[in-house]
Amino acid sequence: MRPTLRQLEYLVALADTLSFRRAAEASFVSQPGLSAQIKELEKTLGVSLFERNRRTVLETPAGKEASRRAREVLAAVDDLVDAASLHRAPLAGDLRLGVIPTVAPYLLPRALPMVRKKHPDLRLLIAEDQTPRLVARLAAGELDVLLLALEADLGDSETLPIFRDPFVLAVPTGHPLAARKRAREDDLTGETVLLLEDGH
Repeated sequence: MRPTLRQLEYLVALADTLSFRRAAEASFVSQPGLSAQIKELEKTLGVSLFERNRRTVLETPAGKEASRRAREVLAAVDDLVDAASLHRAPLAGDLRLGVIPTVAPYLLPRALPMVRKKHPDLRLLIAEDQTPRLVARLAAGELDVLLLALEADLGDSETLPIFRDPFVLAVPTGHPLAARKRAREDDLTGETVLLLEDGH
């Protein structure tokens, strides 16, 4: 049979106060109730945890060891609850974000302060890389979400468009296309065009 968490809490309270009355008050329980649970804990463990008389309560060596370990157990339980609570909130804990280099330096400096303010419990872990490597890392479970152009081959990943980023054509003054408000892809046939290397 194992001790209950309540019994461990009463044990720590009694070790801290060395008074059944004060331990009961600190634990919001009646003094007879706390005393009964301590006796039950001693019975379960098979050792005496406290020496009692009408005036004093003292921890036995076994009691000191038990209360030290009880504190560790209660701290571990609190850690478990805290860790679980991070996953109750939709945007809390670690989020591994992959982003392409043509977007990261322009969008992230503006967006991250707003994200941090709105979701203080979210910890963004950012990986900047080219699309094929980011997609491979998403498929391998190394990344949670990607920020990239939807023209990429994303397989069966779910997508959500968040904005449109138009292509802009820059030409020298006096170029035949300079007077146009719009250009089509076939308008560039035969033109020398400077582009980023393949993969961007």
